[in-house]
Formats: sequence, structure tokens, C-alpha cells
Amino acid sequence: MTNIRPIRNLILAYVGALVAGFLLYLALIASPLLASISLLFYRGVFIAFISALLLALLIGWAGRWLRSLDLSTAIGAVALSLAFNISFLIVFPVTFDRSITMFLLARIERQNGQLTPPMLEQVFIREYLGDLRQIDRRVREQTLSGNIVQRNDGRIELTPQGSRLLDSGRLIGGWFGADPRFVTPPPPSNAH
Repeated sequence: MTNIRPIRNLILAYVGALVAGFLLYLALIASPLLASISLLFYRGVFIAFISALLLALLIGWAGRWLRSLDLSTAIGAVALSLAFNISFLIVFPVTFDRSITMFLLARIERQNGQLTPPMLEQVFIREYLGDLRQIDRRVREQTLSGNIVQRNDGRIELTPQGSRLLDSGRLIGGWFGADPRFVTPPPPSNAH
């Protein structure tokens, strides 16, 4: 019969680090730390790394008293915490912040039972694209990210980095059967 104590200790270390790391991450997100970074995604990723560093220090400090915690377990627990926090950031806050679906659901809730699809489309155009200026927001974000540049005449060009991002999106999207129309639009029409 195998001794299950090492397995139990490993599970406890990983679960403990996951919970502690997530609580630390949430506390730092709620703090003014890196508030000058306006892009939620970048701020969230930087704070995830800071949380991982602080968690590593905390585990190192606690490791003095917990003799059963070896270095490889500590590294694995911190890596798991970092991966979880970044995954959480992308799946929830960043998705909600950018999601057209969440925007539409909120408008349907506001006028529950009153909107038809054409009316919802008009709300989308008026509020999302108009009042909330989401195109301007995306242009600013992608300029800050280095994916596009805006010329002096106002026209927008894709940078080599932006081109690589699109190529990656096409490749990875293809692996998962994502709708290719978002990353491979039809040629522009001449009806301008």
C-alpha cells in the first residue's frame, strides 16, 4: 500500500497556493496598484505576475515551518496560481469588458420583452458604436498595443506586429473551428 501522505500534502500545497494566490490577485486588482495602466488586460497581467512573485515570497517564508514543502512543489504551485489568475482575467473581466454579447444582454434586460432584433441592432449602433465610442476605444488600445499606427491623414495601418497577431489568430482559430470571417474579411467593395 502506498503512502498517501505525500499526495495529500501536494494537493494541499497546490490548492492552498491557488486560493491564496487568487485572493492576493483580487486584493491587488482592487487596489490602486498600476492604476495608470488604462488597458484592463495589461494591468491584469502585470498584477498577476506581481501576485505570483508575492506568493512565491509568502511560500518561501511559510516553507521555513513547513518542512514537507520542497522547491519543485513551491514552483509548481506558484506557476499554477499565475496560470489560473491570467486565465480568470481573460475568461471573465476582459471578456465582459469587451463583449458585445454582454452589452446586448444588458440592453435586453433594461427593456425586457420590448426589443426586436432590428431594434436591438439600432441600440447597438447608437449606443455601443456611437455613445460608448467603442471604435475609438479599440483604435486607442491597438495603437497602445503596437498593432496599428494612425497616419497624419487619419488613416490606420497595420504594423508588422499586428499582422503577426492576425496570422496567429487565423492559425489558432483554425485549430478550434472559429468563425474565420472575423480574421479574414472579404475584399473591400468599390462602392465608396
